[in-house]
Amino acid sequence: MPRWLAPNTDIFPTLKLRDILILLVLCVLVFWAGLGRIGLIDPDEPFYAVTAREMVESNDWLTPKIFGEPQFEKPIFYYWCVAASFKVFGISEWAGRVPSALPATLLVFLTYWFVTRVFNRRAGLLAGIVLGSGLEYAIMSRLMLTDISLALFIGGALFFYWLAVDDEKNRARWLILHFVFGGLAMLTKGPLGLIVSLLAAGAFSFVTKRPHPYRGRAAWIGIALYLAIGLPWYVIMTVKHGWGFLHHFIVHENIGRFFRAEHSAHRHFYYYFGILVGGSLPWIPALVMACSRAARGIRHDPRLVFLWSWLLTSFVFLTCAQSKLPSYFFFVFVPVAVLIGVVLDDLLQKGFRNTKERVVVLALAVLQIGLGCAAPFVKQSQPFQGPALVFAGLLAVGLVVLWFGRFAVWIGINATATAALIIGALVITRDKVDEFSSGREVAKKMVKLRQGNEPMLAGNVLVRGVHFYTRLPMVVIGTREKAFNWTQHDIPVIAGVDGVGKAIGLRAFLKQHGSAICTVRRRDWTLYWEKFRFEDDATPIEWSGDNVIVRFVDKSAK
Repeated sequence: MPRWLAPNTDIFPTLKLRDILILLVLCVLVFWAGLGRIGLIDPDEPFYAVTAREMVESNDWLTPKIFGEPQFEKPIFYYWCVAASFKVFGISEWAGRVPSALPATLLVFLTYWFVTRVFNRRAGLLAGIVLGSGLEYAIMSRLMLTDISLALFIGGALFFYWLAVDDEKNRARWLILHFVFGGLAMLTKGPLGLIVSLLAAGAFSFVTKRPHPYRGRAAWIGIALYLAIGLPWYVIMTVKHGWGFLHHFIVHENIGRFFRAEHSAHRHFYYYFGILVGGSLPWIPALVMACSRAARGIRHDPRLVFLWSWLLTSFVFLTCAQSKLPSYFFFVFVPVAVLIGVVLDDLLQKGFRNTKERVVVLALAVLQIGLGCAAPFVKQSQPFQGPALVFAGLLAVGLVVLWFGRFAVWIGINATATAALIIGALVITRDKVDEFSSGREVAKKMVKLRQGNEPMLAGNVLVRGVHFYTRLPMVVIGTREKAFNWTQHDIPVIAGVDGVGKAIGLRAFLKQHGSAICTVRRRDWTLYWEKFRFEDDATPIEWSGDNVIVRFVDKSAK
């Protein structure tokens, strides 16, 4: 047996059962409790759910499809996970979200293990708590998104890279694991994982002048495993679908998203500063403390140099990309959590370094409370008003104990606040969240209101969710020839009253079908009313949260 495959108990630090139970309870409350209570959130969750369902029903486990046609927005790994979950547990919201909650949980424990091994056990526990209770991590780990699995594989790849650099005795073992996790990242979201790893490793080597660990037989074995895991599906798709696959996935989905903004409203250099701060709630004071302390002491600790190399190179790369979304930043919260965990460990041991640091931390704790109290005044946060106020109330209690220097209690209250926010959204405001964020309720109402075989119309945000819940053929209604902003699907489109390009107009569509039932977002309905000049051809028949259900009737013959 090769030496790097031989059992070695030295690689496992002493883990405490108490720590494991604390992290397990946190993960159950934040990621798993009521996982299927809220309907699929439009538009992304239904996209993955419909694709995975079609994979199961068609028994085609190689080519992802939506509306019966191939789509190559993402590689295959995440679809496999969701489809396998559907196969085992049945098609449901809960089953669809298991492939997000599970890697989120695994990443919390992997972070705990890594930080325990590299720093100490208390820092590991704190890093796991911070990661699992950070606002963005907590919310997105409950959604059907590829970014959670990607974060697990990028996090693992870079954790094992550091260990390969730092632990020469077990370098081969860590290097193999580094490449395995890198290959899984490649199969999850394409070249992003490779780019992030190379940037972090390159920056670390440049700053510290330490040699890279890519040498010897283990490196060649690792590269072979990386290619064996990450490459075959791409080769099969290229052979099967030719240039169409390469153009769509490589050119359109990767290069195109880097140089052109899918969401123009997010195209600001400061966008990810806001995501970093907001997504770090309730740990903003500790984040700023970590930044402040790093500015003074980073050069003396290569572990911190590595973590900051990872964080900063990822931050700069994502900022340079024109397409920006909160989920793209998800994996960056891994090094953030580790840095915060380390600084909290130091805080518990030594307290504040000086009065200035204490004042800044207390001021930022007050700011966090203000952000929670502001939620009722932000439209996007309205469904979460009650839980947000509970969140702010717990942070206020935390401020009091922080004032008196009870740091351990403050940490516990912060984590509890996030859990309370999640549970509150499931218990107190579940119906509001469902109506404002999911197409589940509006789909049920449309089926009840539908007359005979009336065509089903929906705006581009809702169409995939309504299709998932009704299983009925759908038509997209809008003002443009193309149904979607970025990736197009083979689905009929109604564009305006008289049509645009190849898309049929509403007037001609109604002449063919007589009537149709439609749902769109409230804001879209206002826009369509102004542009289409519906007059009495359209009657709003029901409101469902932020959606309106409309019946279109052909009155041209009257």
